[in-house]
Amino acid sequence: MLREDGSAIPGLHAADNTTASVMRRRTYPGLGSTMGPAVVFGYRAARVISSR
Repeated sequence: MLREDGSAIPGLHAADNTTASVMRRRTYPGLGSTMGPAVVFGYRAARVISSR
């Protein structure tokens, strides 16, 4: 998660449609296209959180 000035907020994670698109130029190519990135980034956030 980022502040308005672009700096990261430590310890705050986002996944699914609350994040910026990982697609080129922040486009939305179609239904289901956010599911893969949501799983990957949710998993990564859970790993970081569980390691603390």
